[in-house]
Amino acid sequence: MDRRQALAGIDAAFGNIPRPAPLLMNPDHCSECAEHEETLQAVTRDTISMKEVGSPAWDPLCHVTAETFQYFMPGLARLALGAGEDYYLDSFLFHLEYRQVDAFSPPQCKAVLDLLWHAYEALGREIDSTPWGDCDLSRVIDKLEQRLKDAGAAHE
Repeated sequence: MDRRQALAGIDAAFGNIPRPAPLLMNPDHCSECAEHEETLQAVTRDTISMKEVGSPAWDPLCHVTAETFQYFMPGLARLALGAGEDYYLDSFLFHLEYRQVDAFSPPQCKAVLDLLWHAYEALGREIDSTPWGDCDLSRVIDKLEQRLKDAGAAHE
């Protein structure tokens, strides 16, 4: 699978998710939440960039709803395949592992799994150069595969 195919799979699985409002779970919680809401309101799934989500210390995706994450998924998938200064896979994996995968449908899990296998092939050196990149990637792949296995068992 190449980059184009992996991103097309993500677009097919997530491209019809409507833009929710608000984008954060509680944008009025504090001034930082309000600022994160404002940041994300200014972009779309097509325009989201490292400028908005590239800093783990100031990450507006930490408190988004599942629907918001799914809405932005095509753009986040594009960022997840970045390298060098644009390397985003670690942050992407963090969000997937700690909240988002559990809200995905089986077709969405499959599309993300395909994307991650492509990332593994395309970004191997980048992944290996991070302290836990391969471990994080393996855990998320395992979680997605388990969700697909459980979904298959539910249909038997």
